[in-house]
Amino acid sequence: MKEFTSPFSSIPLGLSPERHFSEALTRWNYFPNQKDSASEMPPCFTTRRFTPEIAEELLKLPIQEARKQHWFDLVEYRVTRYNNISRTLALLHPLAYARLHAKIMANYKEITELTFSNQGAIKIEEHIDGRMIIMNYESHDARTSAALEDTFGKRFRAHTDISNCFGSIYTHSLEWAIQGYEQAKNNLFTKPKHWSSLLDAAFRNTKRNETSGLPIGPATSNIAVEIILCRIDKVLEGHNFIFTRYIDDYTAYCESHDEAQNFIRLLGQELASYRLSLNLNKTTIKELPEPLQDPWTSLLNNALPKRTDSEGVLALNTSEAINFLDFAVRLNKETPDGSVLRYAIGAIACRGTGDAAIAIFNYALNLAWHFPALLPLLEKIDARSEAYDVDATHEKLNTIITVNALHRRSDGMCWALYYLNQLNREPGEDQIKEVINSKDCAAITMLCKFNKSITFAKEYALSVIDNATLYELDQNWLLLYELFLHNHIDNPYTTEGTFDILKKHDVSFFYPVERASHAEQFCHVLSNPFQVPGQTMPFNQWMQKRVAPPPPPNPPSLFG
Repeated sequence: MKEFTSPFSSIPLGLSPERHFSEALTRWNYFPNQKDSASEMPPCFTTRRFTPEIAEELLKLPIQEARKQHWFDLVEYRVTRYNNISRTLALLHPLAYARLHAKIMANYKEITELTFSNQGAIKIEEHIDGRMIIMNYESHDARTSAALEDTFGKRFRAHTDISNCFGSIYTHSLEWAIQGYEQAKNNLFTKPKHWSSLLDAAFRNTKRNETSGLPIGPATSNIAVEIILCRIDKVLEGHNFIFTRYIDDYTAYCESHDEAQNFIRLLGQELASYRLSLNLNKTTIKELPEPLQDPWTSLLNNALPKRTDSEGVLALNTSEAINFLDFAVRLNKETPDGSVLRYAIGAIACRGTGDAAIAIFNYALNLAWHFPALLPLLEKIDARSEAYDVDATHEKLNTIITVNALHRRSDGMCWALYYLNQLNREPGEDQIKEVINSKDCAAITMLCKFNKSITFAKEYALSVIDNATLYELDQNWLLLYELFLHNHIDNPYTTEGTFDILKKHDVSFFYPVERASHAEQFCHVLSNPFQVPGQTMPFNQWMQKRVAPPPPPNPPSLFG
């Protein structure tokens, strides 16, 4: 068995592995931001100014009695899958997230060991952009190479995944995975509580103190899932199964059908001990050899034009682009998983120039009305040509806002509003009202960026604040903080200083200016590989030096 080493142990520059881990949690993987292309939310949403030092300062706030009774709620962000079924992601309240971050960092060493697995394909590790979780699933070549290695001498492939994994996690099962079931049971009333019990409580407190389900999006939830599933991996390892796990998706290669059945049986049995279950609709055992990639992938790759221009660069004219996308639309009707169109548009998005780029853009925009999951791909298409019909695009984006507001799809509204802002255009009056009526916090927050709609966003916020419970404030915290940050409303949390601390440190979660805040600059100093260890100025001193008022002028000299 491979010996454990921290996935952060070989990181260059001046940061320790623990510091990288902390910054990844706060600055880069706080909001939903795990896809390779970072396309869950438009890039105007960012947490880069929410640094570990600010999270630590939030911990000093006293917890009000009302909070202890109900704890925190969250902003829901509904992202659309390829079958147009929405999946609810979470934007956790900053104070709740700071408390969760603190519990994880207090047990950093144990957690990094617990989340290590030879079979886990998605590693919790530092990436070049600062994130710790990226759903890249390795390159096609790497996956093919691994599959060829694992399938040699095997006759059957077993595949399954966990039914509603994040939504089914029982938070108390973290204690079972960390301590062992019997030990956790024996320690139930022991004082002081084991750190796994405190971690369980911190997760529950981010989501109305509920024990069922984890908020989907922040890396903290992936850590919780990995703690449990890595424990199961070790049990499967002990039975010498050859398998790979992609988060909650398992593929095993077996020498016999009985072995494949035993893998499914044992996995289901271990999952049941943590109150999880297999997705029976996605559980299959197939006899090998089988193709290494889905049939539709091969068909698309074969249909992709391979012509090069005079300089040897892959070229694409308008007719070729239209024919390829037509083929993808036909193939999409035959393949219900919905990935075909995204794969096809992604394959040619960067190859189009001039008229071909316009054709690809317009085709993709028309498809995005039907499939909002395609909207993030529009940004990859070269839109600099003067031949683009901006007026027509403006009208289509407004129509996309309308249909997504009707179905309460956060991503459809937010991406369309993001593109309108990029075009320096305003949403229509009807679309503004439809976004407001959807009560979608993220989309209404985006209305704050437009001159015509910020008044409507403010009116909506004031209606929320009027006689609101803490839960209702938390469900809209992103909008409320954006308006508070720019002095449009007073702090709606009259007995809680979270917003005040965030504003003091110039934290912005929405369209921050390009310059780095003082807290960000402090992070840059820590990452300096030439700094002398132990001689970095403490954060409080750093901030005082930069935000303190200038000294009074010297009195005039007696000598003139």
